[in-house]
Amino acid sequence: MGREPLLNQSRVDSALVALLRPFSQRVLVCALVAGAVGCEEPYDLQQLSYDRSIGYLGTFNFYEPKADGARTNRPAILAIHGGGWRDGDKPWGDQFAKEFCPHGYVVFSINYRLAGRPNGTWPAQIQDVQKALKYIRANAARFRIDPSRIASLGVSAGGHLATMVALRDDPSDPGGRVRVAVNIDGQHDLTLPLAQHFNELLTNVMGHPAPWSDTELRDISTVTFARPDVSVLTIHGAGDDDVYVTQGDRLTAALRAKGADTEFIRLEGKEGNCHTDCWKVPRAREALHRFLARKLGT
Repeated sequence: MGREPLLNQSRVDSALVALLRPFSQRVLVCALVAGAVGCEEPYDLQQLSYDRSIGYLGTFNFYEPKADGARTNRPAILAIHGGGWRDGDKPWGDQFAKEFCPHGYVVFSINYRLAGRPNGTWPAQIQDVQKALKYIRANAARFRIDPSRIASLGVSAGGHLATMVALRDDPSDPGGRVRVAVNIDGQHDLTLPLAQHFNELLTNVMGHPAPWSDTELRDISTVTFARPDVSVLTIHGAGDDDVYVTQGDRLTAALRAKGADTEFIRLEGKEGNCHTDCWKVPRAREALHRFLARKLGT
């Protein structure tokens, strides 16, 4: 009996593309061409500025879901990169745009003044986050978002800032604060024992080496500003040796003491040996989607 002929490659590719065709417009589209895999992003990207006076550090990425058409009053996520307050860049938000744009969220990933740069000492970082938030809210109609449905989200130093912008009042404008925040492996009580590398980080962000006064450390600690009128999801790996999990414990305790709505996903064992990727652990990811859907809706 003779061997059956191999399937025509173009027919195979066509069949695979058909299998990967999304069942809804919110699913990432992939195309297989000549054996190579290419994926179309689920968003359109614009690079904009909220403060031209500080140049590139005053810019942000605006990720708009492709599947939205003319939908208005959309929920939004304010993504804030980490990097010890001295490093990082807004393309970091690509991963969250890929994660959430297919579910109808608009994502803004912002830059801010960095420690060690001109005018980069604390509280420059939170002032810039507040300024970016106010700019986005002032242009809500342009971005087709609901200004009352914005959640902040960040990892590490970004988790600190995402929490701070939910807790600390902007003295110039109540629009500089969110009511919903996602804190992933952030540091929140700088008066507690910290990993050794924090001495260098604090020297940069404070603008001078130790000792730092109790007033300085309390001002940069989110727990100082704990309040009842917020909802905060914390995800933290118990094995994180960059930011100790006691930081998540401390924040959660401070918020609960104030009567705030707070949830703590404490990752133990092997799944807790993480820092920037803790949110990708399946139960953390599920909790993240559930929290945002409950607090913002789509």
